[in-house]
Amino acid sequence: MKKESNNTQSLNSFFGEGTFMKGILKFNGALRFDGRFEGEIITNDTFIIGKTGVISANISTGTLFNSGEVAGNVSANHKIAIHSEGKILGNIKTPILYIQEGAQFDGNCEMQRERKERTTTTGQLPFEKKRDYLQPIRIDNKRIKIVAGVLAGLLIIFALYNLTDSLNIKDKIKNLIKREDPVELMQEGLSLKESGRADEAIAIFTKLAELNSQDPEIHLSTAQAFTEMGLEDESISEYEKAINLNPENLEPYHELLQLYTKKEMDDGAIATLKRIIERDNKNLKMHLDLSALYEKKNMVDDAYQEYKNIVALAPDHEDSIYNLGVISLSKGLDAEAVEMFKRVIKINDKNLEGHLNLANIYYKKGLDGEALNEYKKVEEIDTQHPESSNNKGFNAISVEKLDTAAAEFNKVIGVDEKNVRAHLGLAIIYGRKGANDKAIQECKKAIEISPHHAPVLNRLAWLYAKQNINIDEGIKLSKEAIQINSNSPEYLDTLSELYYIKGEFDNAIETINKAIGLKPEDIYYKKQLKKFTAAKNTKK
Repeated sequence: MKKESNNTQSLNSFFGEGTFMKGILKFNGALRFDGRFEGEIITNDTFIIGKTGVISANISTGTLFNSGEVAGNVSANHKIAIHSEGKILGNIKTPILYIQEGAQFDGNCEMQRERKERTTTTGQLPFEKKRDYLQPIRIDNKRIKIVAGVLAGLLIIFALYNLTDSLNIKDKIKNLIKREDPVELMQEGLSLKESGRADEAIAIFTKLAELNSQDPEIHLSTAQAFTEMGLEDESISEYEKAINLNPENLEPYHELLQLYTKKEMDDGAIATLKRIIERDNKNLKMHLDLSALYEKKNMVDDAYQEYKNIVALAPDHEDSIYNLGVISLSKGLDAEAVEMFKRVIKINDKNLEGHLNLANIYYKKGLDGEALNEYKKVEEIDTQHPESSNNKGFNAISVEKLDTAAAEFNKVIGVDEKNVRAHLGLAIIYGRKGANDKAIQECKKAIEISPHHAPVLNRLAWLYAKQNINIDEGIKLSKEAIQINSNSPEYLDTLSELYYIKGEFDNAIETINKAIGLKPEDIYYKKQLKKFTAAKNTKK
């Protein structure tokens, strides 16, 4: 055999029938064994035992494909597959176990987690190359230790079965297919793939899948080989067959998911994630990937439900609670949104977006005190945030520094033209300066941005009352503001004034009395009541 620079010998096939070895066998790559062996076998790669293989040894491997007999304990880092003719008498330890109908196993089985976790994050899913049995067969001479002179007359025979290069590749394929030995077909397909003979390898793998159409492990192995060759569509088809034949084996789901994600086949990825979750409902990562895909495809209701599932599964998952709050807000579920944002800032008081969303909801409902507390939190976290300027603007209004306030609000609009709070601040300033037309214009801009914003609705209704214009429209706006926040005496005062202007004095008196009930110490509201009562009496 040709010596390579790394002191390994390349075997085109396997240790054939008639081989007898005794000792400690260590190797790299994939090895097929059809003879007899006694001792110990150690590898991180793939060990294939043919139908005539008889192994009396403890085996430590990456992956084991067994169609022969094993007497000993087997530990595999990745997978153990016992085919229909295979037999294992001993204990096994592996994360994945496949036993074909007709196979025999007598011992204890320990299923531990695979050492290397899969990565399936949506958006960037590098496809892991499978090393377990997609390597050419190699034996490292330095690492094979044979016990010599154990018994007088002990004969150690190394019978290497070589398929020579002079044999026509088509004849080899025909012979293999004719024998219909899945282990031999798999080994030859892998060998052809490694040698770059893709067309011949594809023919072998395709025939392998056809001959074993009801064997999910064969379809899985074929899918993995196709993936290594870059045949992604063919690989997807084989993964789907493997899943349909054995829906409880999660391995092909994860590998299929990576392919769907790589090819941006979102519908396939969603369907696969849902099937994984059906079998592993507590897999947080799969739930997160599914919710991300739902959001990507703007499937709001599905994303909403999936985030609820995540929050139930992981009650302190900050990002998911926040996302559920955002979606709840978009669906008009303000109470649920408030609950979610409160939970977010309870978990992380420095979550700026949580405070900001909570502040905006409060502000929209006319809960000025609660809103201001949250806006101040935003400013504490980020002193350069636009809401910091809004805070300064409203502080300036409170001390009648209207030009200073206007400068702050215009600064905000310069970076965020849809900031409702800044537009409303300008409307207040224009109103105090008597520029009511400009004030109305700012209110209308704000309503376009946020149509059901109670403070804006009330401000525009009050401006109509001040100018004695659009009174019916003003009443409509005022009623909507009160429907959003019925506990605001300010909003009730606006509506009572509009009723007064329209001459509906009884409605005006009834409404202002509600305001007085909410704020009995307020002198202004009592003056309004006197005004409305006097007008009613005068009318009589």
